[in-house]
Parts: sequence; C-alpha cells; structure tokens
Amino acid sequence: MMRRYILVILFLLGGCVSQPVPDGFEAPDDFDTDAAAKTRISLGLTYLKNGNYTQAKMNLDRALEFAPRMADAHYSIAYYYQLVGEVQRAEESYQDAMRLAPRNADIANSYGAFLCQQGNYPKAKEFFLKAINNQRYANTAESYENMALCSQSQGQIDDAIEYLQNALNHQPTRGKSLYLLAELLTATERYEEARQTLRRFERVSRVSAESLWLAAEIEHGLGNIDAARGYGDMLLQMYPQHPNTQRYLATHRSPDAVAKQRMKKAPTINQPATMPVQKPEPMPEPASQPVSEPAAQESSEPEAEPVADTQQPDEESSVAPVVTKHIVEKQENLYRISLRYNVKMDKLVEWNNLDDPSSIYTGMSLWVVDPSTQQ
Repeated sequence: MMRRYILVILFLLGGCVSQPVPDGFEAPDDFDTDAAAKTRISLGLTYLKNGNYTQAKMNLDRALEFAPRMADAHYSIAYYYQLVGEVQRAEESYQDAMRLAPRNADIANSYGAFLCQQGNYPKAKEFFLKAINNQRYANTAESYENMALCSQSQGQIDDAIEYLQNALNHQPTRGKSLYLLAELLTATERYEEARQTLRRFERVSRVSAESLWLAAEIEHGLGNIDAARGYGDMLLQMYPQHPNTQRYLATHRSPDAVAKQRMKKAPTINQPATMPVQKPEPMPEPASQPVSEPAAQESSEPEAEPVADTQQPDEESSVAPVVTKHIVEKQENLYRISLRYNVKMDKLVEWNNLDDPSSIYTGMSLWVVDPSTQQ
C-alpha cells in the first residue's frame, strides 16, 4: 500500500516538471484523467508562451493521452500546430475539437481566425458567426473585431467597417476596435466620422504616436492644415524617433508637401497674406463611464482677457477671471492640457520648468500662461 502511495506522489511530481510517466505504471482507480489533462494543457500553454516549444508539445501530447475526447486538448494542440506552421495538423486538430464540442464559441472563434489566416474567408466567416450566434458567448465584440480584421485582409473594407461598428455596439469602449475603425474611416476619406471615432478612442486609451499621426491625417483630410500641424508638432515633441514621426515629416513636412500646402493656401487679392492660426480642437476628457456617443466638445476659442471699461459694472454682474493655473486631474497628461488651453506643449514645459512632458502628476499646479506676465 505504501509503495503504491509513493508511486502516485512521484507521478504527480513528475507532472509538475513535465517528465514522462514510466512505462508500465498503472494509475489508481480514483485517478482523475480529466484533471490531469487540464494540468498538462495549462503547463503546455505556459511553456508555449515562454517559447519552450519542446516542453509545450510534450505536455500537450500527454494531455491528449490522458483525455483523447477532451475538446480543449485538441484545441490546444491545434493552436500549437498553428504557431509552428504545421497547417494540415492544425486544421485536423481544430476539426476534432469542433466535432467534440460543436457549441464551444471560443473554439469556433479561434478556428475562424485560423481559417482567415489561411485565406479561407467564407469558411472563416461561418465560424465567426457560429461564435457570435451563441447566446452564452461573452466575447462577441472580439469575434466581430476578428471578422473585421479578416475582411480587411481580403480587401472587404465596407464589411470591415460594419463589423467594427457591431463590435462597438457590444463593447462601446473597446479601444482596439475604435482605433481600427478610425483608421479605416480615414482610409475611405470619411474624415468627420473618423474624427469623432478617434475622440471616442482617446477617452479610453492613452495618447500614442499612432493616434497623433492619425489625428494629423484626419485634419489634413478635412483641410485643417494648421490643426494638422499642431498634432504633428506634438508628435515631434513626444515621439521624435518614432517611425510615424518620420512618416509625418516625409509626408507633410517635405519641401514638396510644404509647396503644395502653400499653393492651397495662396491668398487672393482680397485676402491678407497671413491667415489666423487655427488651433487643434480640444479632445474630450476621459469618460468615467462607457459611452457610445461623442460627448459635447469644449470650445476651442481661448478665454478672453478682461477689457478695461470706464463704466462701473452692475452689482449683480461679474467678470470671469482669466485662468492662469491648472490643477492636474487624474489620468490627465500635458498633451490634453495643451489642447484644453490652446497652449503649445513646449510652452507649458518652459513655463513650469518640467524635465519632460511626462513628469506631471495628479494635483500638480501648472502655469497655463506665461508666469513672467503675472504680477
């Protein structure tokens, strides 16, 4: 009895270090093969994530030995074969998984992504829809997003836009879907829709080189060259070495691009040679609750300075004070503050003696006007 107990302990320890079970070992009557298979699947996927493909394959094979009729075991080995490029084996394993669990929406979604990767768009769509139509499936937005990516890869841009909109109907604050939709709307020259979508994205995601680049592209598309330049300047300040910054410089700051812009802005006889600079429109503050529609935008006009008046104001009237300082709120950054007050970021850095734009913190008091002009 004691010998049998020791063998069981050695078997379990062997599972933890992914050692094969010795030949001739007989499992006890109460040994749970499903639990052992799940443990091997977990180990295999962990090894796969860490790049140890040998140990991953060993554990996933052992999971199949323990539970040859477990759909997740076939699903996991299918994913392994997909990663290592063994397409035929991946296909067979996905089919086995779907045969054993035809209503498993997660497997259907992954199988759809695999089929799309192989260029089988009609069949991929079939399995994506199988996942979406499962009422118990919690990741509908993810499947719609996968359908959109698949459609985009096949050149079906209108379908991709529709699927991303469906994804956002199910999960309005899904950042990846919002960005992809703004990108596709820009590519199809639906610039106003793209602008609104990008603003929704900025409520739920951090400012990035990609979002600044896209904002500049949208404003160029709308003909707001000065606003586009404002975003480009922020891109240069925040991400000077990023490929999108170099792309912006080559596309919109090259001599040819500048010459084209000057031709578009050439003044007529009745127009002054210097036009007033249009500042970028302010982005909305991050929403505390998910929203599906753009929030009301703040005015982009700078606050007017008080004008001297020889008449005494009525007792009930008052003049709004000029804002000179801003208290940094949670999740704010210098980029958003610069947009809010129509002040360039480099000025905010200079006026507040900042080491870099990311060095601000919640509760910090920032000058939003030149402090040297204040008494």
